[in-house]
Amino acid sequence: MNFFRSMDLYKGVVLASLILLPLGGYWIMHLAGEIDACRRTLTAATRKGGLLEEIGRLQQQVEIVVQNRRTTSEAIKNPGTYFEGQILAAAGQRLKTNDFSPKSPREEPASLGGRSKQQASDFVVDIDWRRDLEAQMSFVYAVLFNCESGARAGDQAAQPSVWKLRELELVNATDERTVGAFRVPPPELEDRWLIRSMKFARREPKRGR
Repeated sequence: MNFFRSMDLYKGVVLASLILLPLGGYWIMHLAGEIDACRRTLTAATRKGGLLEEIGRLQQQVEIVVQNRRTTSEAIKNPGTYFEGQILAAAGQRLKTNDFSPKSPREEPASLGGRSKQQASDFVVDIDWRRDLEAQMSFVYAVLFNCESGARAGDQAAQPSVWKLRELELVNATDERTVGAFRVPPPELEDRWLIRSMKFARREPKRGR
């Protein structure tokens, strides 16, 4: 108690130093450890295959999932707009919107098959083509690929479409005129085709009531 009674500024500074120096030393050591851990984490994160690269990859995947979910939803809600965009993307400048016409989906009863007794519905979309429109087989393949894959120009990560080809009927333009005139067809048919029928469908299980 005599020490505190005779306390002056000098003794107070000495006493505070004795108390604060160990605390300050501990705090400095703690900060040094935190800084060292941050440096190790930063080094590990920025190296090839590190956390930053992994985070960037996962973020890109999340963005793709969100975009694909939006695309799939639009393809179901507005199939006419979906098919029109996919077909025009396959044709480029060679096709006009009045050359074909996606019809409204019609619902047909279906079954999931196998042991499952759950009922389902098939939603079928007819693509009507102009009767005199001639197309090459490469164009037909491009249309089928675009509509089934959901791909778009410049899109490298498109999700497969919910729409699958149900029916396709092609007639060779040269052969059709030959048959109509009751003539013998040529040995080789030209790459000119008329699309008589093209249907796509998606299946949706019925929810239990």
